Amino acid sequence: MADNSISYLNKTFPEFKASLVNYAKTYFPTVYNDFTEATPGNLFIELASYVGDVASFYIDTQVQENFLLYAKEKENLYALSYMLGYRPKVSYASNAIVDIYQLIPTSGSGGNLVPDYKYALVVPENTQLTSATNSTKFITTDKVDFRDTGSAEITFVDGNYFLLKKQVTAISAEIKSTTLTFSTPEKFSIATIIDTNILQILDATDTQSNSWYEVPYLAQSTVFDKVENPNSLSDGVPYLINLRRVPRRYVSRFLSNNTLQLEFGAGVANAADNTIIPNPDNIQLGLVPGISNLYNNFNQASVFFTQEYGLAPSNNITVRYLVGGGITSNIPSNALTIIDKTTAYFPSGVTGPLATTIIDSIASNNPSPSLGGRDGDQVEEIRNNAFYAYQSQLRAVTREDYMVRALSLPTDYGSIAKVYVTQDVAREMIATPTVATTEERNPLSLDMYILAYNSNKQLTSASTTLKNNLTSYINEFRMVTDAINIKDAFYINIGVNFDIVVASGYSNNDVVTNCILALKDHFNIDKWSINQPIILADITSKLLQVKGVQNVIKVEIVNKQGGNYSPYAYDIPGAIRLGNIYPSVDPSIFEVRFPDVDIQGRVVPF
Repeated sequence: MADNSISYLNKTFPEFKASLVNYAKTYFPTVYNDFTEATPGNLFIELASYVGDVASFYIDTQVQENFLLYAKEKENLYALSYMLGYRPKVSYASNAIVDIYQLIPTSGSGGNLVPDYKYALVVPENTQLTSATNSTKFITTDKVDFRDTGSAEITFVDGNYFLLKKQVTAISAEIKSTTLTFSTPEKFSIATIIDTNILQILDATDTQSNSWYEVPYLAQSTVFDKVENPNSLSDGVPYLINLRRVPRRYVSRFLSNNTLQLEFGAGVANAADNTIIPNPDNIQLGLVPGISNLYNNFNQASVFFTQEYGLAPSNNITVRYLVGGGITSNIPSNALTIIDKTTAYFPSGVTGPLATTIIDSIASNNPSPSLGGRDGDQVEEIRNNAFYAYQSQLRAVTREDYMVRALSLPTDYGSIAKVYVTQDVAREMIATPTVATTEERNPLSLDMYILAYNSNKQLTSASTTLKNNLTSYINEFRMVTDAINIKDAFYINIGVNFDIVVASGYSNNDVVTNCILALKDHFNIDKWSINQPIILADITSKLLQVKGVQNVIKVEIVNKQGGNYSPYAYDIPGAIRLGNIYPSVDPSIFEVRFPDVDIQGRVVPF
């Protein structure tokens, strides 16, 4: 039997018309054979071709918009990005380093004047700063605690006061709030915040003072909870990190018109999530009795079916959020001079006229321009960022994944300066009277060696609190079969001595000073990583590139140990191989701890 179907492989107007004309000539040669432009039959053929052309265009466009690689409509790109794990940004905040000052009274007498730290202030995070040039608003990202003397600069003013200075990061943002109204619980209720340049949600609280937490997906029932560390002044970690199960949660997503949409859960519960322990009675809630659940696809993110992706709100929720950013938020230096002093307080509780004077003395300034502010993601940026997010998946699989995840620990929970991850090389020697000595090790175990910074940005061992925070943080991203052993790396302090010949016509002091500056840059701790060797030829090359250096006679690396230096001694001459100084077998890093005194140079005759 002949196949009389029309093949619509052609999708343009001329191709549709040619196919229809050919079809008419083939199957209706005697009924219609006049295909000139002015005939009524040609009118109907062209109308059908036009409809086919338009329909093909829309079908192709709709299919194209389902693929991230080809989508062009911003609304579709937003939806595809969220599906792949990337959150588009509608604005980027400008960042600035801000100096915060306060006067503090003196204590003591004569030549023994010291700051009276009971008048040390705390300037909380989210303190508002305003630019004096264009009224752009900034907020601080961390609290400033002047009781922490390690990172404060102290300047003697007169017999009555010292001046304290600390630095903090600020972003171009302003805190706004809105109230979302809910009368009765509804499954997956949605509310929208209409504003421009929304950066993020700060917090959400209902009328019963319950906090609602933002999660990436409603199926995720846990969040990192920030608890103030009572020993923050001693171990340098402001907050402790805890994992908390939250029944009140929501997700947020930006729409293509830059508004922010919030979606809440669907459950109405009589018990909180954190009171439920998995057992056969509650893990099968919601299943039809008598039906086998051997092949039931349980929700792997949460085995509890009681909360149905979190609670549904039943009363009003007040949401505080940040707005700001954009290209106009980049301000010049010395502009952030207006600071909100009303939020500052004395932890010691002092009051009186002197306390008022101290609060009035609070000042701020940004020594450098703010940078990073720009408008939101463009189409191609959304596309490429979504591809990257899909590949990363927020899971740690490779050694590099674990290193990046450790360095991504939020600074509120402590700062990881250096990290190195290697396969577990520990050996446990087991000996019994009847069995020979053997070696055992976990092939899935990784050793993570870390170091932290002190208040002067010098390497030091991580505190126990920092290690605990890192453990809690890493556990949420590691593979379930992996074991992570967090250990201290070693830091080896060194000094650099060099002899050079200065070309005629150049000042010896100027050339030596420039050489020291070049080596300071070379040994900048930001540029060094654990297990990185010192290549002596690179140091010689750096010196030869300094204008006025005719020749490098000697470069010597010496070990600095004890006192204010590292407690670990190291045999530098014994570690030299083929012109390179290698670190120890145990993961370690070289550090010039005091560049101003540990780098010495001299000029010798030719």
